[in-house]
Amino acid sequence: MSNRFKHAVIDDVTSRNIDARLQDHLLDLFESAMKSVATTLAREAKFDTTDFATAKARGCEGFTLLVSRTRADSRDGWFGAFQRGDERLDVIGHLE
Repeated sequence: MSNRFKHAVIDDVTSRNIDARLQDHLLDLFESAMKSVATTLAREAKFDTTDFATAKARGCEGFTLLVSRTRADSRDGWFGAFQRGDERLDVIGHLE
């Protein structure tokens, strides 16, 4: 099955200055980015959340998101880091 259609699982989250509602919206963006990058050979990708269609309506604009494979030999382990000023959210997830 293509990685695009696999189920995204969040394994761990660490946040600083992020409320629960914003965190939920950012996690949705991470899942989407993880699925998109997983279909490629890229080991790392950088996004501006403004480029996501739903970011403005959800209050997620202005974050930088860095998505990286957790191990070079793994195609389904991912680390994500959102940063906007003093707001930060680190996420570890995988696809199954």
